[in-house]
Amino acid sequence: MGIPTFPLPVYNPFPGGVDLGTVVVMPTGSNVIYCRSTGPQSADSPALTGKLVSTLAAAIAQCRSGLYDTVVCLPGHSESVATSTMLSGLVAGTRIIGVGRGGNMPVFRWTATGSKWSIAVADVVIHGLRLRMEGASGVVLGIDVRAADVRISGCDIELTSGASNKATVGIEVGLLGTRAEIVGNRFRGLSTTAVTDGVLVSAVLDGVRITDNEMIFASGTTSGNIRFGAVAATNSLVSRNQLANTVAASTACIAYGAAAMTGICSHNNMSVLADNTASAQGVTFGAGALIRCFENYCTDEANKSGILAPAAGT
Repeated sequence: MGIPTFPLPVYNPFPGGVDLGTVVVMPTGSNVIYCRSTGPQSADSPALTGKLVSTLAAAIAQCRSGLYDTVVCLPGHSESVATSTMLSGLVAGTRIIGVGRGGNMPVFRWTATGSKWSIAVADVVIHGLRLRMEGASGVVLGIDVRAADVRISGCDIELTSGASNKATVGIEVGLLGTRAEIVGNRFRGLSTTAVTDGVLVSAVLDGVRITDNEMIFASGTTSGNIRFGAVAATNSLVSRNQLANTVAASTACIAYGAAAMTGICSHNNMSVLADNTASAQGVTFGAGALIRCFENYCTDEANKSGILAPAAGT
């Protein structure tokens, strides 16, 4: 009998306790509010029903600033994002955690052009939610991050569902969004309906991390799934993402703008559709960019393995 071997544990950036699929074991010291649109159910415990509300706005209204309070969105919760004010009561340090998977995952659907989640307070965590940003024609911006140390992780993010039903920009990390983390999410959309940006970094920020995401959707041919605007962001990390820009003739999955930005771009796998020179596609750079790259691969042909992109230095 040989020595048993076990696989390495999968990295899971679950910030609210232990994710057991249907149960969240919360750390002590935080106030926990539960959210379920259908209200109390048969056999719910008094401990649950006493802390249960039917909307996210009602839940975050009970959170205390800086005390790491947690909103747990329960399986089956469903809510429309119809305005830009749903998170107006958000306070620093709030965690919004979804419980469930597949059809039970808590769902939020953007239903108006101007509907938006605005995050303007620091240390907020959003995890484990299905975010349907495609519920109206040309939703301008799904999530607007304007505060430090915001983390969006483990979410299923749908960007498009029809020729006009789409988010123009999925997530924008703008002014004051330093050290934002977009980690371990699944971004998806129709292969022929292009958004402008999946994730956009639009300000001079330090320490933004975009890692371990799966992004398969159509975006601008040269703007890609992830884009840094012409801003001198510093010390960014874009790593371990699986990316496919499915718009016709696409040449980029990660695009860095024309500014003296610094950071690391490493171990990303990228698929584009322009049959050009793959080593010059996938990740692209504007004039002045100072990004260091390690082990990124791009393919521009079906049934072919990717090659180093950009090409190796000498």
